Parts: sequence; structure tokens; C-alpha cells
Amino acid sequence: MAVVQISKIQVRRGKKNSNTGVPQLSSAEFAWAVDTQELFIGNGSVAEGAPLVGNTKILTENDNIIELASSYQFASDDPGITESVSRSLGDKIDEIEVSVADFGAVGDGSTDNVDAFEAALTQLFANADNTYRKVLKIPNGEYLFTSDLNIPSNAVIEGENTEEVILNIGANNVLFTTTAGAQIASFTSSDRPENIVFKHFTVERTTGQVVFSGVKNSLVEHVKFTGNYILGESVGSLSTEPGALFWNNNLVGIKTDNIVFRNCKFENNSVGVRCLQTSAFETRITFDGCHFEILDTGIYVEGVSTQENNWAINDCVFEEIARQALKATNGTGTKIQRSIFKNVGNGTGTAALPETSQIEFGESKDNIVLDCSTDRIESAVLTDDNTTAAVPEVENSDLSSFTNRLDTDIFLSDSFRTLAALSANQSFYEIPYTVRLSTETRTGRLRLMINGSKTEVTLSDESNYSATSSLSAAGQLMTGFEFDVSIEDNDADSGNDTVILSYKNPLATGSTGSIAFGITYGV
Repeated sequence: MAVVQISKIQVRRGKKNSNTGVPQLSSAEFAWAVDTQELFIGNGSVAEGAPLVGNTKILTENDNIIELASSYQFASDDPGITESVSRSLGDKIDEIEVSVADFGAVGDGSTDNVDAFEAALTQLFANADNTYRKVLKIPNGEYLFTSDLNIPSNAVIEGENTEEVILNIGANNVLFTTTAGAQIASFTSSDRPENIVFKHFTVERTTGQVVFSGVKNSLVEHVKFTGNYILGESVGSLSTEPGALFWNNNLVGIKTDNIVFRNCKFENNSVGVRCLQTSAFETRITFDGCHFEILDTGIYVEGVSTQENNWAINDCVFEEIARQALKATNGTGTKIQRSIFKNVGNGTGTAALPETSQIEFGESKDNIVLDCSTDRIESAVLTDDNTTAAVPEVENSDLSSFTNRLDTDIFLSDSFRTLAALSANQSFYEIPYTVRLSTETRTGRLRLMINGSKTEVTLSDESNYSATSSLSAAGQLMTGFEFDVSIEDNDADSGNDTVILSYKNPLATGSTGSIAFGITYGV
């Protein structure tokens, strides 16, 4: 039997990190660095045609390709950009964004993501080295949380798409901590959560809350808060009913302050926003362009007398809300502007059958509703029924005005005919109007004053008309048209509740036509 000898082929080897390191290799000579698991080959000489003398590293399974890719250069192929420099591809990627998936988060709807999210948040925003305080991105998916989620100060979290990124907290809460990890019980005026930014995701909940207690100077934008509430479901005390958002202001030094909610949605929650306050100090909260839909109560503020709720609610929509869009037991300084109220305060019914006010302030001082619109004025205020009790759109407002311009026909009548039913809970009404009869026009402003005991109402009418003489037929047409008011107890509870505005348009001197008017009121 023949003996076969097999030769062993070996390459040069040694330690890279000892003595002089990898030596200059001969042309095409291999060398293996046993300590760093790296492989090199000699370039050869320039005389042989090598572009330069030295060694070339050969990639192996032990190399980090991203780390080695140092050839990235911004606009490297554009001759107009000459000052950009080469950088590591790894540095470039780390600079752009970091994802919760980088820390093990899984958006499959069943994996618990508390640990993964908290690891990412802690590493990025509670790290003494702020190099990686970047936007934490959340890819599309449903992320389940089986316990409370703690988010540190300075966290910036952004989902890929508001509708497609769902944080399912169920009955658990989202809480905030300081950079050092202090919980709410340990917050101080100099160590509290701030500069939180949330964008583009949905918080899905049952009884869990996003708890903003102690947080300041933060932004929530394009975030949707959704629950499992069905319109008309029984809701207990608003003082204890969990809200999609909640904060408790009990100390001025750690008050929830300067928070902006922009283009957010609150859907299918018993309470959208719930705030409790135990001391009279100023807070600043802003809602811009938010949408509240299918709620028992949109915003609930419970506090103490004279607290300064310097809240701004601008360009918001409140729709399908069983009770109030906003209910505040106390507080001054809230401004609601250019907002829309559709089917609010009607239980499960329609605007023609209101049950509660749409907005209720505990104190009137500087609580203002301006340039808003509501379907209730057209459906319930404008009426020829003088027996139904009027329910106010706004209770206890310093001033309320609506952009709704009501328009209805005027008929001939020798007796006063009901035009509108107004709540007697206001101190005054101002009603600018335009009456058109035949080819003539009369414009004016009615002012209704209601006394404190709601037993009397007075009417004044400042007007001008198109006829040149009160003795002419046109003059008699316009001067013969009259307004009148009365105050009534239409709900039979021994207290007056409704002001009836009526008109008379005599058959002998009048003519059919129309009236258009607006409404401003206050206490």
C-alpha cells in the first residue's frame, strides 16, 4: 500500500498588538494576527505596479463592516461640494436615528416591551454621556406593555406613523422620572421631568393613564389616545375616573406647566384629560388643533377657588361628547377660541334635545369662549316653541361669542311669535340682527339684561332702517316690527330657566321676510 504524504501550508503569523505590530509583508505574502483575528496580504512594490507600498487588510467574519466603512463622504460625487470630509459609516448611521428595535423591542402585539423601551430610554436619555440623546424612533407595529412604563426627562420619542404605531398600555400607566431616575414622590423644583417630546404614535388603553404630574416644558404632537368607551356608558365620579391624560398639581414647585398638545386625538375615552389641583397657583396648558370624539367628558379640571388656569384651547373639535367638552369646578383665565362643538352635551341624543351645557366654568373671571361654532344654536336656540327649557351652551363664562349666524323666515303676526329660546343663566345677551321685509332692511343690536334672581329681563333695541321717513309705508313697515322678551320656568322647578325672544309683525303694516342674527353672552 502506497504512503501519501500531505504537506501543511501555513502563513506568517504573530501578535498585532505586541512589539512593532504587523511587519511589512512581501508581495502577496499573507500574515495572520492571532490576537485580533485579522488577515493581511502584502501590497508588493511600486515597481511591480502596486499603487503604494504596505499591507492590505482582508475582511473576515470577525470584522465589523460598518465600522470599517470609513469612505462615506457627503455629496462626494458632486463637484460643487468640496469641503465635506470622509467619515465612518457607523458614525453617520448613529447620528441619524436610533430605534427601539435596536434594544430588542418587538411590535407583534404580544411581546412585552417594557424592558426594551426602558433600556432604550435609560441608555439614551438617562446616560451621563449625552452623546446619544437622539430621537428614539418606533417602527410601525403594536407594542404591548404589561406593567408601567417609566420615561426619563429629555426623552424624545417619535413613531413612524400615528395610526400604525400603537403603544398598548391597557390598564398600566406611562410615568415620568428625572434624568437621575427619581419618581414623582421625590420630585423637586430643580429635579423634575422636562423637555419631553412625543410625536406620531397611538396610545391604546383601558384604564391606564399617561401621567404628566410634575412635568414641565414639553410637547405632545400628532399623538392619538384611544380607549374602549362607548357613548352613553355610565361614568362615575370625574374626580376618580381614569383619563387618557392625567396630572395632579399639589405643589407649586413641581406643578405641571407649559405643556403643549398639538394636533392630538382623544377617541373613545370616558375622560380625555383629567387635572386635579389642590392649591391656587398658575398653570399654562395649550391644546392646538386637537380632536375630541366619543367621550363622556372631554377635559375635566378640578381645583380650588382663584387658581389661574391660563389654558388656551384653540382650533379644536369636540364631537359626540355625552356631557361637557370642558368642565372646570374652579379656576380663571381659560380661553377657548375658534373651536367647533358638534353633538356635545346631548347624552346619546341630538343637538335638538340638549341635556347639559357644552362648557361649564366654575368661576366666570376671564374664562372666555370666542369665535366658536356649535350645532346647538341652530337646533335648539332657534325655535318657535316657547315651552321647552333652554340649556346653555356655556355656563358661567365671562364672555361667549359664536360665529353661527342664524337665519329664519319672518311671518305676519299681530301677536308676538317665538323666535328663540335662550338660557336664563346668563347676565346679558347681545344679539346683532338684520331684518329684511319686502325690499326694506332694518339692522340693529338687541341687548337683554337678566337680573341676579332671574325674575326679570329687560330689552333694549338700537336699530336703523332703510326707509327715509317713519311716516312712509316703508317706514311703518320697519317701525311696526317689534321685539319682546319674557323669562319663564319651563322645566317646572320653581326657578326661571328660559328667556323667550319673540317678534310681532302686524298684518296691517308688515310684510313677510327673514331675520339673521348672532349671539354673544356672558355673566
